[in-house]
Amino acid sequence: AQAEAFDAGLEKRNLLLDGVIRIEVDEDILIRRLAGRRICSECGATYHVDNHPPQVAGICDVCGEELIQRADDSEDTVKGRIDVYKEQTSPLIDYYREKGVLIEVDGSKSVEEVFEDIQNAVN
Repeated sequence: AQAEAFDAGLEKRNLLLDGVIRIEVDEDILIRRLAGRRICSECGATYHVDNHPPQVAGICDVCGEELIQRADDSEDTVKGRIDVYKEQTSPLIDYYREKGVLIEVDGSKSVEEVFEDIQNAVN
């Protein structure tokens, strides 16, 4: 219903939706990426246990304070968010695929590669 309302709003303004980008990532990779985030309890600097670890495990490189995992980054919470996505957002994939505007990008690649793939898709 929201997508249909969005389409109606675009049509009312004489605008056309050229594409909808779906960044597809395997569920296991997504969980590992999200559940691996750590934040400094003092200065807010961000890290990732695999992709951007601190020099000393659990300690902020910037201020030396303890790194924490936010409650919304726990594995159980991430899995719950994925379940909500599947239930509520996933139906939009078929909706936009049927309209011929869905652009799918492999999100399991590096940030730079995903960015390049999106640029190529929209150009």
